[in-house]
Order: sequence, then C-alpha cells, then structure tokens
Amino acid sequence: MKALASEKYDDFKEKYSSLGFKIGIATGDFDSFDPDLIRYDILIATAEKIDSLLRQKPDLLCSRLACIVIDEIHYIGDPHRGPTLETVITRLICSVPSLKILGLSATIANAHTIAHWLDAELITSTWRPVPLKEGVYCQGEVTFSDGTSKEIKLSDTDDAVAAIAIDCVNEKGQVLIFVNTRKSAQAEARRIANQFHKILTPEERIQLEKLSAELHKNSQETTKLSKQLAECLKNGVVFHHAGLEHSQRKLIEDNFRSNNIKVICATPTLAVGVNLPSRRTIIRSLHRYVSGAGMRPISVMEYKQMSGRAGRPKYDKFGEAILISRNKQEQGELFSGFIFAKAESIHSYLGNENSLRIHLLSLIVSGFIFSLESALEFIKKTFFSYQEQFYDLTQTLSSIIDFLEREEMIKTTHNKLLPTAFGSRISRLYIDPITAVIIRDCLKNSHIDLTPLTLLYIICSVPDMVTLALNKSDIEKVLPFADANKKAFDLNFSFNDDFSFHLAKIKTVWMIFQWTNEEKEEIICDNFGIGPGDVHRFVETTEWLLYAAIELAKLFKIPAHKSIYNLRTQIRYGIKAELIDLVSLKGIGRMRARNLFSKGFKNISELKNASLEQLQKVPNIGKELAQSIKNQLKETISEAT
Repeated sequence: MKALASEKYDDFKEKYSSLGFKIGIATGDFDSFDPDLIRYDILIATAEKIDSLLRQKPDLLCSRLACIVIDEIHYIGDPHRGPTLETVITRLICSVPSLKILGLSATIANAHTIAHWLDAELITSTWRPVPLKEGVYCQGEVTFSDGTSKEIKLSDTDDAVAAIAIDCVNEKGQVLIFVNTRKSAQAEARRIANQFHKILTPEERIQLEKLSAELHKNSQETTKLSKQLAECLKNGVVFHHAGLEHSQRKLIEDNFRSNNIKVICATPTLAVGVNLPSRRTIIRSLHRYVSGAGMRPISVMEYKQMSGRAGRPKYDKFGEAILISRNKQEQGELFSGFIFAKAESIHSYLGNENSLRIHLLSLIVSGFIFSLESALEFIKKTFFSYQEQFYDLTQTLSSIIDFLEREEMIKTTHNKLLPTAFGSRISRLYIDPITAVIIRDCLKNSHIDLTPLTLLYIICSVPDMVTLALNKSDIEKVLPFADANKKAFDLNFSFNDDFSFHLAKIKTVWMIFQWTNEEKEEIICDNFGIGPGDVHRFVETTEWLLYAAIELAKLFKIPAHKSIYNLRTQIRYGIKAELIDLVSLKGIGRMRARNLFSKGFKNISELKNASLEQLQKVPNIGKELAQSIKNQLKETISEAT
C-alpha cells in the first residue's frame, strides 16, 4: 500500500504541480503529525495513516478537507483493513458534513448498498480504457467468452503456461502469471525463463544482463532468492512476492513498465498493489490454502482483480485474461464459476470486538465520542449498522468500555468518558489496547528480568505482532533453543497460549535474535524458510513495538526503557550490542560498523583519535565517508564544548 501511494503521488505530482497545486504524501510513521500536511491541495495517503492523523490532530486535518477519493472502496469488506477504512470514512463524514466523497471500485456486486450508505449517486459503467477478453485454455486452444478462439503452439516440453506467455511476447506483449504460493511463483519463473532465452534479441540479452547485475548491486545482501531472481531476470522473466526486498520489487516494477522485463510470475498480492498492467494475464491457480479447511476456490472478486490487470493503456487494443483447464468439463466450470459469475457482495467486519476495541478507544481519545450513547450514535452511521440494522451492539460496546476503564485507559468524570494519559498514548502509538496491556504488565512485573530474549518474547506475544508459522518439522529445531533459554521465556505471566503457539513465538524470537547477532540474511532465510522482505518486515514491526514499549516505560516511569532502547537499536541495524555506539554515525550501518570494530575502532572515542588515512583503509569506508565521519566527530566535540 505504501508503494501504491508513492506511485499515485508521483503521478499526481507530474499532472498537477505545473498547474500550481501542492501535492503531498502521508505514509509510514504513525506517531507523528506533520503540520505541513494541511498546506497541501492534494494529499495521497493510506487509510491507516489518515486514521493515525485523526487520532492526533482531527480538527487540523479536517479544517481544509473538501473531498475524499477512496480508491478500491471494496476494501471495506476486508477483515483486516476494512474496519479501519470504514471508521475513517464514517468519522470524516461526521466531521465535515459538506464533504464530497468519490468511491471507486471495479469489483463490487452490492455497490448500490455502499452508495445508499454514503447517500451517494451510484454511477456504473462497463467502459475500460482497454477492452478485456476473458477465456480458458484447453488442449492447445484458448476459447474466449466472446466466441473467438486462439491456437497456442506448444513447445517441446508441453508447458502450456510457457507457450501462452511466449505467444504473447512474440506479439510484442507482456505477461503477468498469477499462482497461489511464493514457491510456485519462483518455480514457474525458472521454468519459463529456461524457454525464453531463445526468443530474446541480442540487444535484449545485453540489457537484461545489466539489469541482473544492477539487482545484485542493489540487494542488501546476496541470498539464494536474489541469485534465483537474477538468473531468471537474464531471460526477461522474474518472480514477484512479499519475500523480496523493496529495492528488488521496485526494480522489477519499473522495468516491467518500461518493457525490459517480459513476464512476471506473482502471488495474488500484486493484483491489489501497484499498477502493473500486461497484455495478457494468466491465472494458473484458482485455489488457496485456508488454515483448518485445506485448499478452497478463490473468490470471484479475487479473480476479477487479477484478470483486471490485462490490457496496457497506450499499448494494447485489448487485454486477455486466461484461465488454465485440464479438460473440457473443467473448461465449462471455469466459465460458469468465474468468467460469467458475479463478484461477491461486500460485508462489514466492524462488528468484530477486537476491531471495535481499537477504534472505540481512538474515538474517545480524540473527543469524538464521550459516552456509551454517543458510541452507539457513531455506530449507527457506519456501513456495519447500515447492513446489520437489527444487530444490537450495546452489550459489546458496554463490555469494551468496561475493559478500557478497568485497564485505566479511560475514566468517567461527570458521566463523561475521558481518556487517561495511558489511553491517549496507546491511541497515538497506533497499537492494540491488548498489546499495551501486555507490555505494561510485563514491564511492571518485578519478577521479570528484561533480557533481550525476554523482551523479544514479550513483543512476539502481542496481537500487533505476527509470528512465524510452526511446522511439524520445526519443533525438533526450536525445542533445543527453547530449553537452552527456558528462563528467558518463563515469565511467570500467563498469556493463555497452547504449547504450539508458545513455540511459534520462540521460533520468531530466534529468527530476530539471529538478526541481532549479525547472522547473514541468506542463512536466516534458509533457517526459517522466509525471504529477505519477510526479515525486514519482522524487523520493522519489532522496532515499532519496542518504540511503543519505550514510550510506555517512560509514561509509567519504569527505568527499563534504556535496555529496550539499546535492543531497538540492535534490531534496527541488525547488530550486536558492542556496535551500538558506532552506528550512531550517519552512513555507518551493520557491515561498516563491524569493519570498524574489527580494525580496532570499537567506539566513537577511539574514532576521534583516528586519522583520515586510517579510516580510509577500513573496508567499505572510502575517502568520502571517512571525511564525513571526521566532520561528524568534530560537531560532537564542539557541541560538548
């Protein structure tokens, strides 16, 4: 979503800056409010960032607001992001009665319901900038829903997907292939890449070799995944999923747009992210694994999202979305079950108690609601209430308010609900109240020794942290680490976990702990079956939650925040504690700090006595950075003076 916001920001800036409009972007850090945001004429932001801003300076944010454009408004029906988007829309409607709203979606069956909720005019259109042809491949031929067909010449390997992709590229098109897992995306890309080398021109091969080298150069560390990606890239074929680094995904996306890369094999996350249209979209997998239920068909809406990627404006007269069938019977089932089927209706998930607890506290903190009655009035204006008119949330809301009062996040004064300092800090930190309770109680518990492993275990126990999946094969690997550090994980504090979840948390702790012990990314990825992008997401989330722990420790005057601060620095840079002093210098990260330490410069004091020539001899430092270090040290000395 951040990448999509950045893409839209660049697009709007290019179009409207020349007309004198100021374009801004707001993503990322949830614990800050930039006053300059209200000076922009157009602001591009994620729903979560707007929610965060409304928790801090609601009046300031709404003071100039005249119109909101909600792209992909069907996300209201997403169980994870939907409640936030719905709350933000409801709150903005209530705060700015004259607000104009434009909701956009290509895949809502009950668009009229959302329109009625918003008191909006529903405008429907079948127009596309590039017409879409949907079809099913079966036994050497693609049959399209408009009655036309296309013969596909199979290669020697009888790989239908590769043949369909080669057919499109030979006609100067590009291809997106959707599969259901990361491993499938990687395997598909390798298989297709092996057949693509023969159709590339010499000029294309030279360009792709350069791109492959650039990918290696931009990768933070060389891993098996990056090597696989670089090899595929040499043939104009890549895989794309959340396990890749941001720099790798950006290189892929930019070069697909510029037609250097011909084929992307991706997981469905790409279908709802950045704008990457292709001439032909091949949806190979129409089933997903659902925990506890096994493989299940995807929704029609998800199919429509993926098929909608077909057709490149300015390049194609039409786009093609193609499903793969094994026989004629299955071909007919795919036409009726997906191509001719209507997308599912959207339903609100705001009635979920966990979602309500988070948003109810934020509404009380910002003064938007101040009693059970006003909370019920707010709920009446939501999409949830519009859909579930006879569903009474009084008892649920009352129970949540009791919880917030019991945990001292709010208090009742003169029959009015008011936030405490604790409640206000939770809301602005953008964490779940349950997360805050767990962190607070662990910090206050004098029986808990807050070692790095214990702190990480606490962080991995909160609802805001996702843990690694625990497979049966992991248990034998994780148990020795768990037993060797039993004291660190025995908190005398009940999380009401079963043993498998306890081990899943320890597995996650172990992965993050390896990162802080400067283990190579490639080894971490191999040990835990994840990608570099996953490592960095875990690092980012852990750092954010440790920041929250620091702020709560300060609030309750618990001296533990110094040890948490040090661990947070270790997490940010992926370093052992001995390098904390060195990474405080600009330009000094994980590898350079270790190189300095290895050459005898173990802290800033020792660097002050080093000559420019000595610093230049340290690997990865160089003349320019050595001079920067000396300049920074001079500033430190003059500040101290």
